[in-house]
Amino acid sequence: MKRFNRKELVFLAGDRADTLYRLQSGLVRIVELLPDGRTLTLRHVLPGDFFGEEALEGKRYRYAAETMTDVVVEGFDPKTMDHQALHQVARNLARQMRRVQAYEAHLQTGELRARIARYLVFLSDTPASFRDEQGLFVTVSHEEIADATASTRESVSKILSDLRYEGLIATAYRKVYLFNLKALEQEAQGALEAA
Repeated sequence: MKRFNRKELVFLAGDRADTLYRLQSGLVRIVELLPDGRTLTLRHVLPGDFFGEEALEGKRYRYAAETMTDVVVEGFDPKTMDHQALHQVARNLARQMRRVQAYEAHLQTGELRARIARYLVFLSDTPASFRDEQGLFVTVSHEEIADATASTRESVSKILSDLRYEGLIATAYRKVYLFNLKALEQEAQGALEAA
């Protein structure tokens, strides 16, 4: 077991893929660095999910894995895994791909406001969500929202400001309070209909 703090890299694109990982706790995102210097979130890894699947082929990691919360991961050497364990990995990766298609692929299309609302709703049901005296919040930065919605930090800041003015959210340092989850879910429908 290895522990990582928020915003740490589990591995970088191009690193030797010797280890297959399973997330025990927390939230990890798989990201690609685009030629223009922007980062694009490709998928989110939830507790119980495997990632670093390039290790199954003994290649290099194609993308980077960055923690969005404090995490605990377990590493495996695919060469020592039996058929049953590899079957479990394959089933988990297939579930993740269905989740990407159902919940995340549409974040890249449609109106930005709807994509941002969809992402906040998505995060509300992950280990990046918490509650305090002010209510439900997700730990996410404007930059991470931009990465996940194929946008820019400036555009995200403008829309979050609009949502804040409308009383749907409040923002703090790396926190977005979701004051009206139902209204955000309705906003998110625009992203689902455009996909």
